[in-house]
Amino acid sequence: MRNKKIMPAIALAVTVAATSACGAGGGDQKREQGEAAKKEAPPEPVTITLLAGWKITDEDYEEVFFKPLAAKYPHIKLNVITSTTTNNITTMVAAGEVPDMLIMGTGNMQQMIDLNTALDLNEQIKQQKFDLNRLDPIIVQTIKAFGKKGEIFALPYGMNYDALYYNKALFDRFGVAYPADGMTWEAVIDLGKKVTGIEGGVQYRGLGSSNMVRIASPLALNRFDPATGKAKINTEEWKRAYQVYQSIVSIPGNTNDKKGGDELNAFLYDKTIAMYPFIGLFHRMADAAKGGLDWDLATYPQFTEKPGKYGEADAYYLFVTPQSKHQKEAFQVISAILSDDAQLSSSKQGRIVSPLINKEIRDKFGTESEVLKGKNVQAIFKHRPVPIHNNPTKFDATADAQLNSGALQLFGNTKDINTIIRETEEKTNQKVEELGTK
Repeated sequence: MRNKKIMPAIALAVTVAATSACGAGGGDQKREQGEAAKKEAPPEPVTITLLAGWKITDEDYEEVFFKPLAAKYPHIKLNVITSTTTNNITTMVAAGEVPDMLIMGTGNMQQMIDLNTALDLNEQIKQQKFDLNRLDPIIVQTIKAFGKKGEIFALPYGMNYDALYYNKALFDRFGVAYPADGMTWEAVIDLGKKVTGIEGGVQYRGLGSSNMVRIASPLALNRFDPATGKAKINTEEWKRAYQVYQSIVSIPGNTNDKKGGDELNAFLYDKTIAMYPFIGLFHRMADAAKGGLDWDLATYPQFTEKPGKYGEADAYYLFVTPQSKHQKEAFQVISAILSDDAQLSSSKQGRIVSPLINKEIRDKFGTESEVLKGKNVQAIFKHRPVPIHNNPTKFDATADAQLNSGALQLFGNTKDINTIIRETEEKTNQKVEELGTK
């Protein structure tokens, strides 16, 4: 009797085990099918709000941002806003309506950090396996100068550049050879004297003076003493930059009553300045050429003590804000824009100077641009930027305003350099003190 009861129990157990085995196999298969379906399912659409600190053309948005993003992450859309005097990152922070991403320049980096609108991107870089070694090491060093604890607060999608632009027609008018690559400030100033003069009742100026801070840029000079926090401009390096500026504005006939006035428009549209040392202007040249400007470019004038250097590294940065609920997707926007294919396409069109070290991308810069056709565009790569000065502060812009306005007193030699430097230091410290009490 006992054996009869045991046998059905054993049989039942075997049946249950077999059934469970079959069920487990089917469950695994269904689960695998579900996971496969989930992998194949497109990600949920996401809209990223992007605030740009300056106006970007619709064509540049399309080619530099939208097309690369659609190709790599079609589920992500960008809602772009341009900053205005009444609707900017400061007002947005005050209103508690911070966007997901920002486009700002190097000069805005510290402000974004102070406003807590710059996410440390290290985590996203690690999670998404973004290779920082693809970027120009000088611009990476500049970014790291702002991260006191190793933070990476932004990544560049394009780099600024410096060049010596010149009006070929004015050199032809004065019978003078065009500027060449590799010229020093002294050589360019001497050349400027030869193309300064009155022709047909018009005063032509040989060399634009730009501004004091831009001329000093290749020297990468601190504005403030790291130890004391006080302005530190009374140095031999700053004096060197002042001397170059003075040499430019002292060329007879090279200045006007407005102490330089609007040099950019005087070069581009009035066509009364022969040479203009400045930052990137390729985006303005199509319009200027329509107005009759026959132009080309050479390397930016170099200091003899800083050969092959044109200025502190400057870039167009993409920030992700800590307030964003879509930080992963926002970083994917950055990675899409910084893909080799996207950068190569934008470089060929002359829309951006790529921050990538990829030689092919730089070699093909402007090759598909009608505006840049036949121009010496590779001049912008022959010299290199220098990393930003090692003590950038939130008051640098305050100091720069004082440096530029003070240097205007060199027009007409109304004051000597030592006096201007001393007064500029005093005014800068006073302004910083006033700002600190607000």
